[in-house]
Formats: sequence, structure tokens, C-alpha cells
Amino acid sequence: MCPLPHFTQLQMTGSPGGPGTNPQEPIYQNLFEITFILPTILQAQGRDPVLLLQQATKIDLGKTNKDIGVKDQRFKYTTRAFLEAGPAETHISDLSISFNVNQNQQGSMEVWNTLRAWYDLAWNSQNGFISYKASTIGTIIVNQHDKQGLVLRRVTFKNCQLKSVTSPSMDWGSKDIFSADATFVADYWIDEYIDNNFTVSPPFIAGY
Repeated sequence: MCPLPHFTQLQMTGSPGGPGTNPQEPIYQNLFEITFILPTILQAQGRDPVLLLQQATKIDLGKTNKDIGVKDQRFKYTTRAFLEAGPAETHISDLSISFNVNQNQQGSMEVWNTLRAWYDLAWNSQNGFISYKASTIGTIIVNQHDKQGLVLRRVTFKNCQLKSVTSPSMDWGSKDIFSADATFVADYWIDEYIDNNFTVSPPFIAGY
């Protein structure tokens, strides 16, 4: 039987006199941070990953839920559906992150320069240099947290390689501020989140 159409009857309100004892909070899409562990070569160059953390504005974690194909069996004009034994690919091929890009007091576009240097490890268009995969990989850690810093979900993308980074589109009629989109490929990911119906790791605190 459905409850009466009043908020005091809802389990998620936790209001006095209602059935709820554990009031719930909404999930805000803007409460997250992205930490970058750069390839060893870029670390040796003194590239600052904190700038990437502070300027990363957007990411889509839906790409971790890979589409699983469907196969069917037929009896005359009817069919039965079966999910394939796993997705077509198990790596992330298009992890896109958007960044603000600013210049420092010396005129250097530090965020874009770091992204470009990461891309150049795979193929440097200016001198034709290419690297082993081991020299191009880094780690990307996404923390989705609540208002008080409790990390609700942490996704750690491993063996990340940067396969594309945008350059600004120049237009005399535009008043837009340049932001860069970088696309990464990751071999695998570690997906951790709080599930009260399943034993998982203890809660995380943002920044740790």
C-alpha cells in the first residue's frame, strides 16, 4: 500500500513523527575532485599536478559502466535475449576531462603545457619522438564527495595514457574563455563506493 502523499510519510525525510529515521541528502554533481599522478618523465620535469586538480572542471564516470552486448536465440518468429559474457572491451577508451586554462605571470599556459607534454610522450609532432607505454602512463583518481567531504565514491583509473588534447579555437567575434578537453585511455579502474548492503572499504575523506 502506498503512503499518504505527504512528506512526513516518506522514509527519506527523517522528519519527527514520520517513519524515516535516517534522513537523506541529495547528490550534488559539482562536489568532486580529480587527482593526477603524472608519468615519471613529467614529474622529473617539475610539472605540477595540483594545477590540474584545481582546474579540472568536468568528467563523465558513466563510462565505467560498459555496455554489454545482446545475443538472441530464435524459435520461429520469437526470440529470447541473452547478455554476452562481458562487454566488447574492458578498458576505457574515451575518458574525457575538461580543464580551465590560464596563463601565469610569465605568460606560460601551465595546465595546457602539462597536458601537451603528456600527449607528446606518445607522439611529438615537432620531432617525431615516441615513447614506450611505460613512459606514458599515469593515474587519475576521482573522488565524489558530499558537502562535508565524505567521499561517496572513488574511481581510480590505472595505466592512463593521454590520446588527445584540444587547442583553442580562435575567433575575432568570440568573447569565450579557452578551456581544454583531454581524452585519456585507461587499461582498468578500481571502483570503490559505500554500499550498506555489501561489505566495502571504510568511508573516505576528501583529500586523503
